[in-house]
Amino acid sequence: MAPQQMEMPDLTKIPLGVNPSGAPPNFETPPTLVHSALGTGVALVIIGGIFLAFRLGTNLKLSKKLRLDDYLAVFAFAGGIAYWVLNLINSNNGLARHTWDLPMSTFTIPVMQRQTAIMFVIAPTLWASKAAILALYIRIFGSVVWLRRTSWIGIVCMAIFYSLNIVAAGVYCLPKMGEMWGPGVFARCAKSTWIHVVVGVFSCIADLVILVLPFPVLMRLRVSPIKKITLGLVFGTGVILVVMSVVSLWLRVLIFKEIDSTWNATLLEIVTVIELYGTIAVSCAPAMSAFWLNIFTKTTIWSRLKSSAVFSYIRSRTSSSRQTSQEKPSFVATVPTTPLPPPAKVEPTFHSTEILRDGSYDSESDGMSKKSTSSQSMV
Repeated sequence: MAPQQMEMPDLTKIPLGVNPSGAPPNFETPPTLVHSALGTGVALVIIGGIFLAFRLGTNLKLSKKLRLDDYLAVFAFAGGIAYWVLNLINSNNGLARHTWDLPMSTFTIPVMQRQTAIMFVIAPTLWASKAAILALYIRIFGSVVWLRRTSWIGIVCMAIFYSLNIVAAGVYCLPKMGEMWGPGVFARCAKSTWIHVVVGVFSCIADLVILVLPFPVLMRLRVSPIKKITLGLVFGTGVILVVMSVVSLWLRVLIFKEIDSTWNATLLEIVTVIELYGTIAVSCAPAMSAFWLNIFTKTTIWSRLKSSAVFSYIRSRTSSSRQTSQEKPSFVATVPTTPLPPPAKVEPTFHSTEILRDGSYDSESDGMSKKSTSSQSMV
């Protein structure tokens, strides 16, 4: 009697996970994040492209050349598009669903290969986006020795870390010698989720360091409080990146714990795209300020706006408010006043602070090397 052949299970009817509510899987019209991933990516690519175009155009017009931070920003922008497109293709193939609404047949060889490619793309892209900000610090604050050295150390350390991440992804998610793409490779790659948690922790630390790095220098600037606040707002936009890194780490932990991994992985992809293009936008902030101060305010459009009725009304209201605040109340005349002693003469520590205007920072004391022009600020 011939042995009976074992029937292979129909993977199109077996969900990847069990619905916590006990409801049956919905393979026909399940909830999906594919439209959210598409809309977020399109919007951020457009916004990031506009910021990057302004940055490159401003730097070419003012300094006649691009610097290291500009090239890193371009690389991060291109890598972000590749990362988003690869994830979007997999999302359209069903990975943007809850695990209990996802049949096991979804994990085909092309899907697995794209998942592996995503791991190889995201590592250098994250490095370039963060290194672009550190390279910008080197260009702007190049005369501050400790900040310049710290920025270079950060760039190198991030390069080493993300390179090791690529190696780990290759070990876990690529077929071994003589091995074919299949369930074995997928099972081994699924065990590499701890790598994503490590990347999340490192990204949080890196973003926090990038955020606080320039503030010791900004606090020592001999400028008006208004300008100091403006500089703080420009460089403080990195707070958004720290928040997104924390959210990203939380999602990575959920994936590591195998809690609705496909749904949370799609959310992680959306957050990562926001983080990438948010980082690009933050690195473009000083260039946008330079564009406003050096280019836009010298155009005929700005001249016409300044001479318009709205601006005239705002100026008149501002002048009248200033005049009212400077008027001396009648009762003050009856109060004897004592002349104040002359203020002590304070030598400025930093002699050139036109950071937002020409993208450079010069210093002549505190053991810092002198820098005469912004064109010499790249070390």
